[in-house]
Amino acid sequence: MTQLYWQVYLNLEKEFIDLTDAIHVNDRQQSVYSMKIADLIIRTVIEIEALSKELYLANGGPVVPDEDMYFDTVCMAYLDRLWNLDMKVVLVVSPTIFFEKEENTILRPLHKAQKRGTSSTDWNKAYQALKHNRVKELSKGCIKNLLHGLAALYVLNLYYADKSIMNISSKDKTSINYSFGSSLFAVKVHIGDGIKADGIYQKRADYDECVYIEDYESKSKQKALEAVAAMDDYVERNTSSELERLVQEKELRGEIVTEEWLIEERNKLLNRIFPIKDYKLGKIIQDGLSGLHYDIVLNKNQH
Repeated sequence: MTQLYWQVYLNLEKEFIDLTDAIHVNDRQQSVYSMKIADLIIRTVIEIEALSKELYLANGGPVVPDEDMYFDTVCMAYLDRLWNLDMKVVLVVSPTIFFEKEENTILRPLHKAQKRGTSSTDWNKAYQALKHNRVKELSKGCIKNLLHGLAALYVLNLYYADKSIMNISSKDKTSINYSFGSSLFAVKVHIGDGIKADGIYQKRADYDECVYIEDYESKSKQKALEAVAAMDDYVERNTSSELERLVQEKELRGEIVTEEWLIEERNKLLNRIFPIKDYKLGKIIQDGLSGLHYDIVLNKNQH
């Protein structure tokens, strides 16, 4: 993939950062507008138009005549169905921006980007207004609309580049910069909710917000699955019959077996059977769950 779009984005980002030399960008200054900011919004959204069309065609979007290939209602709508871009979160991390409110530091820049008119996102409404009557609509050429537009372009560039970080250790993960080259923004990375014997990726509530996801590297995943299966088998063999006996005793006494009681008794049994005294089994579990490696890849709604 060409780096052309990314270099243009970096130039736009630098021009925004240069503005912060003259404007103290905080929660109260987002409505500051100027001809320069209006020009940057127009240039930014022109890039969004071009890049959304590239992504649309590269990812199987149905071919339509050029005059009907609208970047919002056609291209962005298709990409949103593929990747849930409407939900993706961008974090404002630049040290030259002094936001305090969470709503200004945690952005969803592609929310409603697949719509147009009054239903569209603010940066697109600003772009359309400025394009048709810059003098009358100049107040829409403001810091907030520019920042959100840049965040949208940033996300599209990440999907266009489609870069992955493969086969890294737990230690190496701590040194990854999730800005991926931006001086303004970073993205959220989804960390799976552990591993179960069925191998199904365990999604947390914020899965759709994350531009990247972390998963086990294939060899590590296989070892971890074997370890989890061995542990589950060990637990089942060492707790099921005893737990069944305790249930029967409780019922004979006329007592009610509750879910809370079952969990408590099972935890007591687990405390008794761990640590594992079977050396061979213990080694399988230890080797499978330690020294794991990971892949960090774009979230394309693959789970």
